[in-house]
Amino acid sequence: MKICPNCGAELKDNAISCKECGSDKNTGWKDGAEFADLETPDYDEIVEHEFVKKKTANPLSIAVCIIIAIAFVIGMVL
Repeated sequence: MKICPNCGAELKDNAISCKECGSDKNTGWKDGAEFADLETPDYDEIVEHEFVKKKTANPLSIAVCIIIAIAFVIGMVL
């Protein structure tokens, strides 16, 4: 068995392309090329960064801002 130098998947000896990444002699594997184990990102860090809810404004602070804005408009009119 060979190893794909592009993704590290196992290849059959007579494979013409990698079934995992599609790499072939024209797109990346050559005699003597080796797969370099790349550092993969931390899954938990990605999930936290992408899917953790962002902090939202407190409804009380929104109400206070609206009241202040209305008071300001009324003060400008009078």
